[in-house]
Amino acid sequence: MTTGFGVSFAAATEDDGKISLVNQEISGVLTAVGGGIVGAVISIMVARASNQETLQRMTGVLEGSLTSTLRSDNARLAPVRHLWHHYFVTTVRGRSVWRYEQYPFHLSAHVGSLAVEIDVESDMGIVNKYLVEAFVRHERLIVVSHKAHDESNVFVEVYPQFGGELSEYFGLGFVRTWDSTNIVTKVVVSRLPLVSGSIGTLTEHDCAELEQIWELGFKRQNEVLPDCG
Repeated sequence: MTTGFGVSFAAATEDDGKISLVNQEISGVLTAVGGGIVGAVISIMVARASNQETLQRMTGVLEGSLTSTLRSDNARLAPVRHLWHHYFVTTVRGRSVWRYEQYPFHLSAHVGSLAVEIDVESDMGIVNKYLVEAFVRHERLIVVSHKAHDESNVFVEVYPQFGGELSEYFGLGFVRTWDSTNIVTKVVVSRLPLVSGSIGTLTEHDCAELEQIWELGFKRQNEVLPDCG
């Protein structure tokens, strides 16, 4: 009721389509207080119907859903909500290698967004947490990742033809490598493992196999930097 009164007050004090600054403040306070009361009532109702742990989980889902900046139509995200095996090329001490990680997007309960944290271990054995987010624009799947609480080096991946019905997708990534070189690189996400190697830097045999897989999968439908003239 307080929320409605705030909205009604704002409407009633309009003069030629404008509201005075004082009336704006009064209306804003009434609306905000009303919103807080509604939120509190909902929380009480949920807490009575369930336990505190369930309420905390629901609150976490809502907070994550509302604060995410990379949002999509929730229905478009359904095909992405899976465990994906992620492969990409980077350089380590001057040598190009394929690395393997997992994107557990099936664990993200956010509405209208996908966001998970993963552990990434360097070749020196240092483990860092990375935030990985994904969104869909038409047929494009975009994945954005960076160290948690540090956006100085963002890894952006673009998968041009993501329909959701295939088992693997091929794209390009834009990242600064551990050797501090900015590169456009090869990226793959797959519902099933593509090689036998474990998480981290892959063997030369696995790297050679992934090169062939990416060449066949990506170049079948895409061309990179075509020449003009």
